[in-house]
Amino acid sequence: MNPSAQVLETDTILINNSKNLDETTHLAKESIEISELEFQTVLLQHKRIKSNQNGLLFIFNLKDDITCRTASNNQDFCLGSFQSMMLTQGQEISLVFPRERNYHFCIITVDRLETLGNFKADSLQTNFKSKNVHDCWYTGIPNIKLSNFIYDLMNLDRTFSDNLHLLLGYTNIVIGSKLEEYNQFIKGPQKLVDLRTDEINRIHDCIHYIQENYAQPLDVDMLCLKSSLSANKLQMGFKELYGHTVTSFIKNYRLEKAEEFIRTTEMNVSQIVYSVGLTSRSYFSKIFREKYQLSPNEYLRKMKFVVA
Repeated sequence: MNPSAQVLETDTILINNSKNLDETTHLAKESIEISELEFQTVLLQHKRIKSNQNGLLFIFNLKDDITCRTASNNQDFCLGSFQSMMLTQGQEISLVFPRERNYHFCIITVDRLETLGNFKADSLQTNFKSKNVHDCWYTGIPNIKLSNFIYDLMNLDRTFSDNLHLLLGYTNIVIGSKLEEYNQFIKGPQKLVDLRTDEINRIHDCIHYIQENYAQPLDVDMLCLKSSLSANKLQMGFKELYGHTVTSFIKNYRLEKAEEFIRTTEMNVSQIVYSVGLTSRSYFSKIFREKYQLSPNEYLRKMKFVVA
């Protein structure tokens, strides 16, 4: 770090540089607050953050790397794209934002752990022991799958923000996933994903493209061209970051959309097959049964019976 660089307090700078601050997502229900921050730095910025003594604070990074400095020993580590960390029970850390960078991250603040229901304050300390537990819960493992829940939380509209159960559900999934990730890490540190931040971003873009174009022809070669990634790199990224090969991700997403269409539309099975980008009804029936243990027609009759 350049010692002559000008350091500014970001409590003011973040506000001045935040994108649409008045419209920033703040969903506060029963001590839970979801905050989205998106800004560009001109000068070096610091921000020291500390969790509530009776709660927790979760940070998920969606863009450029953030330098984090531990409060206890002044050690630095990098919070890269799609990585997260969590502070609990008065833990404290400093965030360092280098100049001329673009930042986008989400902060979940829980003032009282008992709000979450499933997590008790003492379990955080007794079940997840680590030499770094006094600084923060950090693994350095990118998690694209978890980012989908983060985007959902940030995009909840005003009608959904009034649904306490939805807010609690998403928050519990995110925090629970982080605790499990950390638990696996301290049992035996995982091999970090051999992908650059820009490659992770391109894989994430591929996932969004699939979700928006599932009805169109999709294959590995086409996604390689769109992402400028090799087939090996693309497959490795999907497998390590999302737990699926490219083909299995596409298949699974199409099946989930088909199940949604069965529940929410009047389309028949043949119409649904083509609506999700498949051409063979027999193949669709086979993979649908493998996932839902019922044929599409059986599932359709079941849904109609439930509605009736």
